[in-house]
Amino acid sequence: AARPAAQRQETTAERHPVHRLTADGVLVVTVSNYADLTDFVGVGQRLQAAAAELPKARAAVFDLRPSAPPGEEGRGALSYFLSDPAFVRALIDAPASAPGERFRMHSGLAPQDGSTSGGYYSAFYTVDGRRFAPGKDAKGVPVVFVVDRHGELPASALALQAAGKAAIVVEGDAPGDAAVVTKHVFELPGGVTVQMRRGELVNADGTSGLRADAALPERAAGDEDRALAAALALARDFKVERHAGGRPLPALGSPPAEKVYAETPYPSAELRLLAAFRVWAVFNYFFPYKDLMREDWDATLREFIPRMEGAKDATEYHLAVAEMTARTHDTHVGARSQVLNEHFGVAPPPFVVRMIEGAPVVTRLLDEAAARAAGVSVGDVVVSVDGERVKDRRARLAKYVSASTPQALDYMLAARLLRGAEGSTAALVVSGADGKERDVKLTRRADYLKALTSQRGGDVIKLLPGNVGYADLERLNVPEVDQMFERFKDTRAIVFDMRGYPRGTAWAIAPRLAGQSSVVAALFQRPVAMSPDGGAGGIGGQSTTYSFAQHIPRSDKWKYKGRTVMLIDERAISQSEHTGLFFEAANGTKFVGSHSNGANGDVTRFFVPGGIGVSLSGHSVRHADGRQLQRVGLVPDVEVRPTIKGVREGRDEVLERALEYLRDGR
Repeated sequence: AARPAAQRQETTAERHPVHRLTADGVLVVTVSNYADLTDFVGVGQRLQAAAAELPKARAAVFDLRPSAPPGEEGRGALSYFLSDPAFVRALIDAPASAPGERFRMHSGLAPQDGSTSGGYYSAFYTVDGRRFAPGKDAKGVPVVFVVDRHGELPASALALQAAGKAAIVVEGDAPGDAAVVTKHVFELPGGVTVQMRRGELVNADGTSGLRADAALPERAAGDEDRALAAALALARDFKVERHAGGRPLPALGSPPAEKVYAETPYPSAELRLLAAFRVWAVFNYFFPYKDLMREDWDATLREFIPRMEGAKDATEYHLAVAEMTARTHDTHVGARSQVLNEHFGVAPPPFVVRMIEGAPVVTRLLDEAAARAAGVSVGDVVVSVDGERVKDRRARLAKYVSASTPQALDYMLAARLLRGAEGSTAALVVSGADGKERDVKLTRRADYLKALTSQRGGDVIKLLPGNVGYADLERLNVPEVDQMFERFKDTRAIVFDMRGYPRGTAWAIAPRLAGQSSVVAALFQRPVAMSPDGGAGGIGGQSTTYSFAQHIPRSDKWKYKGRTVMLIDERAISQSEHTGLFFEAANGTKFVGSHSNGANGDVTRFFVPGGIGVSLSGHSVRHADGRQLQRVGLVPDVEVRPTIKGVREGRDEVLERALEYLRDGR
């Protein structure tokens, strides 16, 4: 509460802190103008002058009630000065300890849904309380602190109170521990200042909060200052019980469940705005590749605030969320919801296309009978879909797709290009080897996706001409690894086909390739959010990074000494690329093909209103030597890409080139 005008004039006539010694020996130190505390040198001199009076004093009273609610200027300085050990040692004759302060922290973003290999978590951390030692020959005096709901309490006040050497008198509404805990202050448009607490006290006995020794009602203008009178009376006849605080701390490790806001796909305008801010905040604090984004993320937020607010229906709103997340340029990022599924469709026709030589080319038939009946063959080029030219369809879909690299965008769009509603008809124009365009119609079915569990058929493990082993890592299982090595024991080389997604075999294979122990395979980092950005004192924010090096596991089994190559392309993403890092570090495995996807880092997930799930990379992952992987991909040592002609001829040009490299060494 602001103090009455008459009192204010009396206490602000000179720069604060001011002090006086009462006739009966009580030292009264007054700080009602917190703005004066910005004069660091002057404040120090004035406190030294006050401390010089302590040998003559029987007690001390610190009146810390501001004459008006303090603004940004001078905030925190009071606690700094009155908790200076050089000042406090004159007040005490025995050691004293202040309570600690507990804060919330987030080591990466713990997923709201599903599991993750990232090990992300949220936790409390406690900062130890300040310890104060007495000065030489210090006699110590009873101390009373007077505060109101706008005042600050220094750590020294709590330390002395806990030691039974001080009392706290509150005028008006009790500030609770808000008078002493760390606060975050920021400005909103319209001149609104927001202050929120960040921590809570942790007393020595396990409780939290503070307790006033005396509480007086707020006085009106002209009334007697009963709070100061009570403080002086306490100081003169100091009898207080030693205590630590108040309420028990809440149970640890049981935070309330995160809301997924799935009540309606078209939430209120307020919740749509929350979605924009939640997407911004998660990527601002937890996206490990924020430094690689081309976008000005703050500007992106400003762009999407009106778009979220103005979305006229669920579809427009969900598309806005998808487009905002796509600006992060991480293939692991995706917005998913039933509304988006219905808009884009989840059912493909009975074949798969890849972008080859800049065109969507049929590379595989998921239902051979249905595809051939419609007149579609491997090697056909798709020219248009449902009356929309492929170039235009790609451009329309691309803004909703987060992709780390151009090849990743090709990969993602190839998967979406032909999809539609379950049972709908895909009306396509395709071009064959003769260059002539023809119309074809096929039924879309979600069941066709079941055939996409692998990219290839045939033997998972086999011997190729020239005594070269071949293993399809997309289909090889961990229990089959030892069998594979036994079969390839006498081969001169192994080709590992990583054009797809593996089954966790890197941790079993790499140790059999490594000639040394404790080989670093990859470098990891993740953001650790310790506090909000901005705030008081000109501090931009407090954050840190958790870093670690991942090693190839140890194995006592025999090691393979032959040459190894890995086949890669845009279908190698995440664990596929991580497998490449393991093999590269183990024995210098060479990469043959084209750049991989360029997205790695233990996916995590969160929700925004409307029940929209959003995924993202939670770790930054680099090569063992520190080279960038994200937004680059694994770089081929021997670059080769399939051609439309090769697809039509049924050739695997990448494998052919790998065998040529192993034969000729170039």
